[in-house]
Amino acid sequence: MTVSEEVLDEIQLEKKKALITDELKEREQKTLGESINKKPKEYTKKKEDALKPEEARLAEEARLSEEARLSEEARLSEEARLAEEERLAEEARLTAEVRLAEKVRLAEEA
Repeated sequence: MTVSEEVLDEIQLEKKKALITDELKEREQKTLGESINKKPKEYTKKKEDALKPEEARLAEEARLSEEARLSEEARLSEEARLAEEERLAEEARLTAEVRLAEKVRLAEEA
């Protein structure tokens, strides 16, 4: 082998090393890029999973609040109904009392 052939072989070897190094860097960058893309997805999933119990708690709280509101509404409606019945009964009693008083008055006049 001549000196020029050795130099050419060495240059080719250096080129191969450079190509291999470039290829390794590209693979590393690709792996790093995939890792970076994967981490936000994992973080988002973990965050969503962490929020599920909180969402369930809030939904249950909203359900209980609505149930309490409806119960209070029913209670107030029942109170209003009973008050109206009481008012009507009192009105009927007073009307009967007035009629009786009128009958007594007419009987006394006769």
